[in-house]
Amino acid sequence: MGYFFASRQSSGVDLKAISSKSDSSLERAKEVLGEKSKGIVFTKDNIKAALSVNCVLICTPDDIIEDVCEDIVRGIGKKDLNNYCFVHFSGSKSMRVLGSAKNAGAGIVSIHPIKSFASVDEAIKTLKDTFYGVTCSNRRSGEIAGLLVKILGGKTIEVADDKKPLYHAASCVASNYLVALLNYAAEINKRIGMKQEDSIKVLASLVEGTVKNINKMGIKKSLTGPIARGDTGTIEEHMKGFRKIFTEEEIRLYKLMGIETGKIAYRNKWIKYRTLEKLKEILEG
Repeated sequence: MGYFFASRQSSGVDLKAISSKSDSSLERAKEVLGEKSKGIVFTKDNIKAALSVNCVLICTPDDIIEDVCEDIVRGIGKKDLNNYCFVHFSGSKSMRVLGSAKNAGAGIVSIHPIKSFASVDEAIKTLKDTFYGVTCSNRRSGEIAGLLVKILGGKTIEVADDKKPLYHAASCVASNYLVALLNYAAEINKRIGMKQEDSIKVLASLVEGTVKNINKMGIKKSLTGPIARGDTGTIEEHMKGFRKIFTEEEIRLYKLMGIETGKIAYRNKWIKYRTLEKLKEILEG
């Protein structure tokens, strides 16, 4: 968990201090910043850092953002924080978790990077052009959000505060559930004897091609495969093969995704309704 403290200047933002309860986190921050760490205060004392800045970036697990914000506001001890801005980076938490700062007069904003951070080093390398879901309390905090996203080389999309949980759920489905789906596909290959490294290469290449198609043609028109062609006989063969290596519980995900895929193909007018019903019969039967 970490807290970044900065001062807003007319020309941009100066990073003044980084605070964390963990020595290893502070050392990691120094390592990542390299030469840029000179002049920055690395501390375990949030209040000491906050008193010398006017912008507080709270980069903690979601469930403690509110408590951290309250502690910092209380520790600063000023009745009026009009010159301050507090930022959190949660995709699902509302602006309410920064309520103590807002009540003290500070601007508040949420900036959520719509990006998979499996590795810090890789995330840093690919951070440019990342989309950020931004929720602001007012025009001033919106300007600060825009400045921070610009410094990060990103792009902004506005997210209504009361819609954040579902906005975040969509990102989870697209990223986290994709990992679960690929793990399922890799398990199929594993059970037929394919080496894991070969399976990963094959499936990753397939997904990369699909994503390229989606960027060019949109989601629904990028559908390919036997269901898109109405080849119900192929799906029957899949089911026969599954029952040799999987339990009925393990096949359930394939059935659910198959029916959803069929609905897309039908809406695209690529298959007829009777073909969709035949597909459902095969998968649900």
